[in-house]
Amino acid sequence: MNKEPAGGRIRSIGFLAAQILFDAAIINLSMLLAMEMRYEPSVPLYQIRIFSNLWPLMTALGLASFYVTKMYRTLWRYASIGDALHIVMGTGLTMASTMALGMVADLFLKPNLLLMGSKTVYPIAWLLLLMMAGAQRFGVRLVNQIGVKNRALKKESCNRVMVVGAGWAGASLIRELTARGFREGLPVVAVDDDPAKANTRMMGIPVLKGIENIPEYAEKYQINEIVIAIPSASLAQRKQILDICTKTNCKLKLVPTLRDVTGKSEKIGETRDVNIADLLCREEVRLDMGAISAYLKDRVVMVTGGGGSIGSELCRQIARFEPKRLVIFDIYENNAYELANELSAKYGRALSLTVLIGSVRDLNRLEQVFEEIRPEVVFHAAAHKHVPLMEFSPAEAVKNNVFGTYNVARCCDKYGVKRMVTLSTDKAVNPTNVMGATKRVTEMILQWMAGRSKTKYMAVRFGNVLGSNGSVIPLFMQQIARGGPVTVTHPEITRYFMTIPEASQLVLQAASIGESGNIFVLDMGTPVKIVDLARNLIRLNGLKPDEDVKISFCGLRPGEKLYEELMLTEEAETLDDTRFEKINVLRPVAVDPAFEDKLNALEACAASDPAAVREALKALVPTYQEDSQAQKATA
Repeated sequence: MNKEPAGGRIRSIGFLAAQILFDAAIINLSMLLAMEMRYEPSVPLYQIRIFSNLWPLMTALGLASFYVTKMYRTLWRYASIGDALHIVMGTGLTMASTMALGMVADLFLKPNLLLMGSKTVYPIAWLLLLMMAGAQRFGVRLVNQIGVKNRALKKESCNRVMVVGAGWAGASLIRELTARGFREGLPVVAVDDDPAKANTRMMGIPVLKGIENIPEYAEKYQINEIVIAIPSASLAQRKQILDICTKTNCKLKLVPTLRDVTGKSEKIGETRDVNIADLLCREEVRLDMGAISAYLKDRVVMVTGGGGSIGSELCRQIARFEPKRLVIFDIYENNAYELANELSAKYGRALSLTVLIGSVRDLNRLEQVFEEIRPEVVFHAAAHKHVPLMEFSPAEAVKNNVFGTYNVARCCDKYGVKRMVTLSTDKAVNPTNVMGATKRVTEMILQWMAGRSKTKYMAVRFGNVLGSNGSVIPLFMQQIARGGPVTVTHPEITRYFMTIPEASQLVLQAASIGESGNIFVLDMGTPVKIVDLARNLIRLNGLKPDEDVKISFCGLRPGEKLYEELMLTEEAETLDDTRFEKINVLRPVAVDPAFEDKLNALEACAASDPAAVREALKALVPTYQEDSQAQKATA
């Protein structure tokens, strides 16, 4: 604990002494003024004699009352309404105790003590004392606030804040910024759409009307930061406000809503930076908790690739449903170790957790694990997913993605696993790259196994996940931090996006209703232009696209498509709705009778003839159209 410097203690003692002397003076002055007001034009002589006997005792009682009601233990530079009650109680107790003592003396002691004057003097004296004590103490706060505000305004680096929302959250935010001496921002103006609040002031800050006028106000008041303080706003309302705010090039922050803080470390009243997920404003997933719990509670659940972006979030979500045992299986021990520590800290002994290291490419290791732990539900998230890297190492993509999945699927069959859920991707649809083609083969493996096993095999197909390892968001953030340029492959390239928690929750939900051989297609919303994503990220950092940070176009990478698709043309005829709004399902289709032979041929190529891997993939996936750039990359 830091000790207060000697100079600071001396100043504190000096201020306290001055405060006590001031209070002693106003306690007596309030009585004198009250007597003058009560007996105008002149105070009777006996009243003066009463006061001369009363003032030492009254002073002592007053100072004691101020101490008891904590008036000497309040930092008045940060005084609030609650602190004002201490003044009311302290001054009231002063007059009440003085009056009570005078009455006791008048009734039971010698009358010539002359301690009791006119009873009407005391309420007048109390009001006067209340005003003087309050004015002095809140004057300290006002002077301090004005001084700090003026110093903040003189700083070149002053962070000028606009508050969107003139309700209780906005008022709390302004109060908090003020209490912290404007170190985190100086509230300059508030904006609200409520006509009743237009042209008013909130805690000294002007309130202006019209969310649509935010860019104009930001320029007029030289705003650096905008904080959206409307916790009750719907996602659509918040997106509308954010879309307007992104036109300002101000840094954006949010006061979290109730749905944001549920089950998270965020708290109402705190602020956080706006992220790209906020701009997408994906609707909250409404889970059927009973359906998910029915197949996870008291079951042994295994997650391959459990330390990865999606795998780790799956583990977090699964832990909520009280599995009998949760097994994290991963080749990379550092991520698995960190996740295990996180879950152990949160759940303690309530969660039976096991971390096992190994590769899905190693069938012997998988056999050992399945025989030992006997999983009942398996989520298969282990995979190579970087499109350009897999173009240069196609055999490794096949070994891990295709035959890693095949190994897990065979173990599930052999050891009686009830259901296996594999994560797929929109890149599996009409693939132009090795990674997408391998993912399409994994879907086919599950549909082929579905007719040969009691295990329920399912795949869940979705697009890009915000913030996952290797996604464009972390890359763009690094480039922005370096001052740019931000590299985008093509002006027209678009992708589907969802958040990691949303993807994980929908995977769990889909698995609760799936039949063997099902491929689930998640509702990814509207595709987003990557260049728009880049520009928004630049703006979220308070910078101007193409001015502060340049955007450069570097050309499509090997195997990359301009537009992703969520299903094949022939699959569209088999698409069915489910009872869950964001989950659609493709009915199982017949698998090529020669599938197993072609799969064996692919395995042989991956092991001994990597150059022939692409041709073997084309034999399995007729819709695979190899990209010309990919051919050059591996020529």
